[in-house]
Amino acid sequence: MKTTSDSLSIKTKIGYGVGDFGANMVFQSVVLYLMFYLTDVFLIPASVAGTIFLIAKIWDAVSDPMMGYISDKTRSRWGQKRPYLLFGAIPLGLSMALLFYTPSLGDEAKILYALVMFLLVCTAYTVVNIPYGALTANLTLDSNERSRLTGYRMFCAVVGTLLVAGATKPLAGLFQNPVEGWRFVGVLYGAIAAVFTLITFASVRERVQHSETEEYRLKDIATTLSVNKPFIFLSIGVFMHLCAIGVLASMVNYLFKYNFNKEDFIPIAFLSMFATAAVAIPLWVFISNKIGKKHAFNIGMGLLAVILVVLYFAKQFNFAFFTVLFVAAGVSVSTVFFSPWAMIPDTVEYSQWKTGLRREGIIYGFFYFSQKLAAACAGFITGIGLTLCGYIQPKL
Repeated sequence: MKTTSDSLSIKTKIGYGVGDFGANMVFQSVVLYLMFYLTDVFLIPASVAGTIFLIAKIWDAVSDPMMGYISDKTRSRWGQKRPYLLFGAIPLGLSMALLFYTPSLGDEAKILYALVMFLLVCTAYTVVNIPYGALTANLTLDSNERSRLTGYRMFCAVVGTLLVAGATKPLAGLFQNPVEGWRFVGVLYGAIAAVFTLITFASVRERVQHSETEEYRLKDIATTLSVNKPFIFLSIGVFMHLCAIGVLASMVNYLFKYNFNKEDFIPIAFLSMFATAAVAIPLWVFISNKIGKKHAFNIGMGLLAVILVVLYFAKQFNFAFFTVLFVAAGVSVSTVFFSPWAMIPDTVEYSQWKTGLRREGIIYGFFYFSQKLAAACAGFITGIGLTLCGYIQPKL
């Protein structure tokens, strides 16, 4: 194992971080708005839209670990992980644009189109972001430096999330026809994702060279994961947290549009939550340093549980109450932006200590899968929940 230096320049940290800004133009669009887009703009039944989410993430169950395996085996003049940023950026941007294109099709053709485009987005996102996440372990061996690098990444991720949360509805509303508005959003966000992915490729170099003493096979995936209990527990915790956040985010669109007739509050709710999440990151860094990353993450998950219970009993709209509630939710959400990503490199080191093999691609692949599975379950739960509640689809 070789490295030139454990310290990273500010330029490298920023260059790495902005990659997640671009990635979140895609990821957060799916989490926050895709369900709403499919039901209220593309006019696909809610239960079918939820099933599309589930099918796409079943595909991720195969593609994410496989991409981790492939990236671990890669050797090229651009490095081990960076080539996938270079060659995956444009497909990611194009697939994002096509997902929100809204062609004029019959009912069955619309469902097929939405499913295929979502699968393409998921695949392109996997090709780029599994290697991107694993890059952390190839940039420095220093745990504290990785935490600082994660801080830059998560700050950029939150900025991207804020942009998607606050600007998407206004941008789509610039056009009188909702179809044209969402088509514009897809093209714009896809272009941003592609450009910032390429910026990251150009800004970083893989300085840590991990020596390999033996080849490994697909069965080593099971070995890598089965001995890594810290990783398993972390993935379960992140899955539960993100599933809850995903249901909350998806239902915000319907709750304030139909229950309270306050659609203009939707961007305010998202901005209150994610702006607070950005501001609260240093707080969780401080708490993590005091009590440990695991305990900090557990506190954040507990806070979210309390907030969801309070939201369940909210029957009337009150601007101040909901603003404060979503600010509190942002404090909780902030933990999932920081704590897991600071702990994942530690689980890579743990796995290497247990097995003698360094398999960061496999670990990051399954970690991304736990995130996407959470998004799938959130979308499926939302779609089925809307159907059971008697949701009536609008007509454009």
